[in-house]
Amino acid sequence: MRSLFGFLLTVFISFQPVHAVNFLTEDNPPLNFTRDGKLDGISTAVIVEMARRAGVPAQTSLISWSEAYSRAQVEADACVYSTARLNSRNNLFQWIGPIARGYWSAFALDGFNEKITKVDDLKAFRIGIVRDARADYLRERNFTKLLEVDRDRDNPAKLTLERNKPGGIDLWVTQGYTARDVAREAGVPGVKEVFSAIMSQDYWLACNPQMPRETVRALSNALNEMKRDGSHRKLTELPRNTQ
Repeated sequence: MRSLFGFLLTVFISFQPVHAVNFLTEDNPPLNFTRDGKLDGISTAVIVEMARRAGVPAQTSLISWSEAYSRAQVEADACVYSTARLNSRNNLFQWIGPIARGYWSAFALDGFNEKITKVDDLKAFRIGIVRDARADYLRERNFTKLLEVDRDRDNPAKLTLERNKPGGIDLWVTQGYTARDVAREAGVPGVKEVFSAIMSQDYWLACNPQMPRETVRALSNALNEMKRDGSHRKLTELPRNTQ
């Protein structure tokens, strides 16, 4: 009798319904961005496949990082990606991942000739950066010349070799994989990497604390399955952006 009860309980738990999820993200190639009017990117590919395998009804939305991050804290059906798992954020979400990994580098116009040998050398310059974990990281290292934006693709056009140009930036700190592609699309083809891999970072799916545990568990199990069968590696492999 006990064995039958245990079996029925396991079946009941296994078939608990999962709830619809709203995946929120920002414009941040190659992790998440729009292509031909559709949300794309390696992290997007991962979370869409996770939802499919988990049987979780889901929709994806690209908005500003600040809005996505705020909504994921107050809306029970919301998750934000691609999110750096910082100590200050750890208790704010239920975490699934890592779903992807990236590295951040500093880029400048081709005519930039200043010598940069360490991260702290970057402090002398005006830096364009997205208002997210990248900016938080640099502020923690006492960077003060940060010009923050909501969309990374707005930064290339602000690059200048004129140190005193109003509204200009000397350097652009961004994802190293696709910086040149983003710059070309913004009409700024002549950029170069002047300091590589300021830091590398794992990225996570961060879900609201009130999201049902069975939904979070189903998504997490799907991700683990993807990593076991090699499909996660195939979705996240990217060549490093070189000149």
